Amino acid sequence: KTVEEPDLLKLTVTEAYDTEPFPNAASSGSLTVIDERGLPCTFYYRVSRRGRVLSGSRWQDFIRRNGVRVGDTVSIERNDGHAYPAPYKIEIIRNPRNSSET
Repeated sequence: KTVEEPDLLKLTVTEAYDTEPFPNAASSGSLTVIDERGLPCTFYYRVSRRGRVLSGSRWQDFIRRNGVRVGDTVSIERNDGHAYPAPYKIEIIRNPRNSSET
């Protein structure tokens, strides 16, 4: 998902899915991922009428620690079959325009 200003506080994904992409997270209320540094991060996760939402202080810590900016893309995918220490990985794809603005 391309990050918009409100996503810096909580990431809302409104894309429609045929099935829930994170069924365990939907039932437990939390999603654990591995970031690009190999560190596990656990975010609050909920499904609403508006979409899927990642939120909480750990989401905001992740945004700050990784320098995520509006226009960057956040991608969450399966952790290539290596569930330890988390079944999913999160990746930030930098918007090239952001690096030219600094």
